[in-house]
Formats: sequence, structure tokens, C-alpha cells
Amino acid sequence: MYRIITTGVLGACEMATREQLKALAQLRLQEAEALFTARFYDGCAYLCGYVVEFALKARICATLGVNEYPPEMKAQLRTAFRTHDFDDLRLLAGMDREFSASNPALLTNWSVANQWKPDRRYEPVGTYDRNAAEQILNAIRTEPDGVLPWISSRW
Repeated sequence: MYRIITTGVLGACEMATREQLKALAQLRLQEAEALFTARFYDGCAYLCGYVVEFALKARICATLGVNEYPPEMKAQLRTAFRTHDFDDLRLLAGMDREFSASNPALLTNWSVANQWKPDRRYEPVGTYDRNAAEQILNAIRTEPDGVLPWISSRW
């Protein structure tokens, strides 16, 4: 279980700090677990994607040695950091090689989590049943090779 760290609410123009991203990843996991328990499987599956996104963005901050995401930079480069694509974020995080056949459990979990896209919020009610939501939830939270434990050990 992850502990929630309260860090305040971001305004529309503020950048998230690395610590805020870590806290948000942990909070979204708790929310996804609560939705799963309440049998809201679509919401559970959807929030799991944000767990991974926030974790990767916190890792990017650690990799780049910056406190805020996206870091202060020129507009063209900043646009590249405003992505939801997990493969792009994994590359920016310097973790491209970590999700490979050398760790089959992690690769399997990554493959499940990596199916998420922000547009999934438009999927019809009932897209995810209990088994599908549980598979996604477990892919991100299982110790030690779930996506969140793996990334958080490196952020």
C-alpha cells in the first residue's frame, strides 16, 4: 500500500513537481482500487492509466534532475513533454530497455498497462468487467514487477 502525501492543488498554469507527481500516482492507485471494490470497473481501468503516466513523469524529472514537469524549456521541446503516450514517456524516462524480455513478468505487466489511452474515457459503460479491470490493476500494482513498483523504485 502506498501512503498519500498531500502537496496542494495545482492551478491551471502551474507545473507539477516531482513530489506531486509521485503523490498523484499513489492517489490514483488508491482511487482505482476503491472503484474496483465498488464495482466501477470502467473507472478503475481508466484511472490505472494515470497511475502509470504520473509515475513515468516523476521518473522523467528524476532522470533529468529537474523538480517540475515539464521542465523549463523552449516551447518546441515543451510540446514533446506534453504527451500521454506511454512509449514516448518511457523513452523520456530513460527506461526504454528496462521493459524487455530480460524481465518477462515486468514486460507482461507493461504490455497490459500500455494498452491505455486517454480516449478510453469515451468507451461505453461495461467495457471492462471485473476480470479485465483486475488484470489492469494487478499489472500496475503487483510487487515487485508491477509497473508502478518498478518505476517508483527508480524515481
